Order: sequence, then C-alpha cells, then structure tokens
Amino acid sequence: MRVCTLAGLIGLAISGAAPAGSFTSIEQPGSQLVALSEHGRIAAGGFQGADAAFRWTRDTGASPIANYSEVHGMNSWGQPVVGQARDANQNWVAAIAYSNAEFFDPILVGALPGAQPMDGWLSSGYDVADDGTVVGLANNAANDAVAFRWNAATGIGELPRLTPEGAARANGISRDGQVIIGWNDTEVGYRRAVKWVNGTISEFLDGKGSQVGEALGINRDGSVIVGTGAGVDGKEAWRWTAATGVQPIGIIGSGSFFDRAYAFGVSDDGNLIGGASGFGFQREAVVWTPATGMVKLTDFLAARGIAVPAGWLLNSVTAVSGDGRVIGGWGLDPNSAINSFVIELDSVPRQDAIVEARGKVVYNDIAAGPFAGVAVDAPVSMSLRLDPAGFVVEAGKHVAYPIRLDRAVLQAGGGSETFADVDTPSVRITNDYPRSDGIHLFETPLTTPQTGMEFELFNPGGDLFDSADLNGINRTFGPEHFEKIAWFVFEGQGGARMMMMQLESVTIEDECAIFCGRFEAPAP
Repeated sequence: MRVCTLAGLIGLAISGAAPAGSFTSIEQPGSQLVALSEHGRIAAGGFQGADAAFRWTRDTGASPIANYSEVHGMNSWGQPVVGQARDANQNWVAAIAYSNAEFFDPILVGALPGAQPMDGWLSSGYDVADDGTVVGLANNAANDAVAFRWNAATGIGELPRLTPEGAARANGISRDGQVIIGWNDTEVGYRRAVKWVNGTISEFLDGKGSQVGEALGINRDGSVIVGTGAGVDGKEAWRWTAATGVQPIGIIGSGSFFDRAYAFGVSDDGNLIGGASGFGFQREAVVWTPATGMVKLTDFLAARGIAVPAGWLLNSVTAVSGDGRVIGGWGLDPNSAINSFVIELDSVPRQDAIVEARGKVVYNDIAAGPFAGVAVDAPVSMSLRLDPAGFVVEAGKHVAYPIRLDRAVLQAGGGSETFADVDTPSVRITNDYPRSDGIHLFETPLTTPQTGMEFELFNPGGDLFDSADLNGINRTFGPEHFEKIAWFVFEGQGGARMMMMQLESVTIEDECAIFCGRFEAPAP
C-alpha cells in the first residue's frame, strides 16, 4: 500500500473521508461507454445502432475514431482501443486503433483462416492486453461463433472449447495476456463462464459445483474475475478469486421475474466492482465493495457527496479504472437520450510529480568532479521533482515541466550531483505526437563548472501515458518501451569527456498516488 505523504491526505485517509469527486457527462447522445484506462483519464465506447466509436479525455472531450466501430475494450493506457473496422472487402473484422486515428487507419486483426462473412461480419475484438494481445469473437471455417486470441507475432487463432459444438466468446484479458475470460455454451445452449490460462480452458463452478453464467470482467493480473449468473436461480452477480472460488455478490431487484444482476468491471485490487441490476427500464447501475455489499450507484455517490445532475437515470456501470478511482457507464440523460458518464470518486488536487530513472554506467572518462573514476556497471539513479501547476500533457504536443532544483539529484557510484541554479531547467513530456511518447531533458548545466547532463527517452508506441494530466500516471516502465535513449554527463565544451549511462527503468508518480484505505479490506 502506498503511504500518503501530504498531511492533508493523511488526515483524509485516517478519517475515512475523501474530497467529493465529480460526475461528468460525455455529452454524446446515443453513446455507450464500455472501457476506461488504468487511471480513468481515457474512456471509449460506441453508439447504439450506429457504426461509430469514440475516445474521450476530460480535457478534449469525446472524439470520433475514424473508420472504426464498436469499441469493446482498451489496454491499461488506452493505447490501443479494440473493436472492429472494415477490411478491403468491406467486411467487419477485429481491429485496434490508437489516439492518432486521424493520421493512421486502424490496424486490422483480421479473420480466422477459412472463415466466410456472415452479413458482412467476420470478427470483433473485445479486449486487448498491455502486450498487444487481442481477444474476442469470430467466425471459423465451420461457420461457428468462437473465441479467438491474436497478437502480432503469432497471428489469429481459435481458443479451445469445452463444448466443441457450442458457441464461445472471449470477453476480457489480463494485462499481461496470460488469463482470458468469457463464455462457452453448454450442450443445451446456456452460456457458462470459462477462462483460458495459457491457452487451457476451464469453467467456473460455484460452491455447490454448479455452473455459473458469463464471465464479464477481469482485473490486472487475472486474480479477481467477475460476472453474472450465480446464486439462487442464477440471477446474482458474482466475484471469483482462487482463495474464495465463485461468490455471489447480490442482486437488487425491480420486482420483475426477469431481474438479473451483472458485474462488468473490477478494480485491480478487486475491492470495487461496477455493474447493473434489475430489468428493462427499471435496471439500475450498481457498485459493490467489501464494506457496502451491492448498492445502487446513486446511493453510493450520495454517501460520498457526489452530486448526480437532475434528470439523469443511471443504468449501468460498465467500466472501473484499475486504480479504483474512476467509474464509467451509461444511462438516460435529462433529455431522455442514452448517454454516457464518467465519475471521479476522489477529487485529487494537483501535486508535484516525481520522475525517477535508474540504470548503470557503461562508459566513463570524466577526469574531474564527483563522477571522476566511477566504474563501469556502477548503479545510477536520477530523481527529479516536477511542478505541474498550470501545465497539462496535451495529446499531440509536448509540454515543459519546471524542475524543482532543490529536489533534483543524480547519483552514480559514490558520486552525487545537482543542477546549477541557472535558467530553470525543465523536463519535456511528449504524449501521442502523433503516436509517440517521450521524456526529454536537454543538456542542462550541473553544479560542477563545465559539466552538463542530457536525458532522453523515446517511445514510438505511444503507450507510456494514459493521461492529459501528469498527475496520476503512477507507473514504472522498462526497456520494452525504450526505442531510443540518451543519458550522458558531459565534461568540457562539446562533451570531450563523458559518463554514459544505460537506462533500465523510469518511474513517474504523483506525490500521493492513491487515497489509502478507500475500500477497506484488501482482496484475498
């Protein structure tokens, strides 16, 4: 658990209170939000009865995703989203799209070998892992609807079925790509929840050994899975862990025989679940925590001091951010139109952001100063505190964040150095430019005369940041994201002598990444 360092935040954690969050309409009539990024800064979804999709951020609002339809999921950072697009024959096939959709067409996952289109459809993507693995639904050569798995290295392949003649679909995937969840029809045609772990399929059974309905949501590492179709008459939502097995988590009925509860999304710690309960126009958005059990979303928000605008009827929570701070869904807006919403559960003030880089020395011929004689392979660390006040990392741009000189330090072996108090240096953060991210500190003088440091990281995948706001990134990333790096200390004009460092990891986090103890007991 992260420990909050700000006195005000410590007080909030101890008291159990938190600043009231906010309710935001994405103001897209007909929209149905279905996915949120790790920290809830990016949302995506589609439109009822229309071949269209959108991507949303708080700063830019909703933007259409060109040549794309029916977003069903996204990876941790919203890069990419997954759904479907048209192939060269104008058939719908699974595809992924990045935030630079206006510059580049979606990347097609395609169809299973030998498949024939049905009403112009071959496949749809339902979720994508952080390693780029896509899962979803596709026709196979026998014209069966089946679950599939795809990645760029191995291509597309059908996932095994417990009932070979029954339809199947993959609804979600863990962020590391190892656990896939969904359903496979039974012999009599009912959907039963299944998971695939490293390609091997098994079904979920309750404490009595009975099958349960569809698996709908999965957390980061696949340790908590949620769905529908458990309990008495198979109407309750459920939560699974390896320690507890399938546990029904309740239903809030409308009085209809057809009432049913669904769990669609779950936080990484498993302690916040979002879904819906009821039937038809009486179905309402619900949430579950260990402390509250299943409650109506409206009651949950009221207890936290979050106002829902008059006239809104909240139908479903369809997405929960991994950190559990943001939920999203859809309902009827004051104009009685289907519309989507994003709710920030905690209002987090702007805080300093901390950038920490770690690595090792790979070359050094510096003759003077604190780094003279530092040996090859000596560990290196750099810590920078950035002041984000008034700045945002806007998509398609780079923004300079001032460095707080009193908190900046570079250490290599036994040597340590700070920046000279000359022109205030800054770190430039690049976000989706148009599909690349980066961290850039151009040559900056150090306290030792005639020395300077340069640091640069470039990531062409555009998957470092899920945010237009530096606060809340809270992430460590490693060499798999490094296309280009430069990390040097120069001695003398033009860098006649230098110490060269190899970058091994970078961490960016705000001063207090999460509110401690928000939803009480940890997941088993």
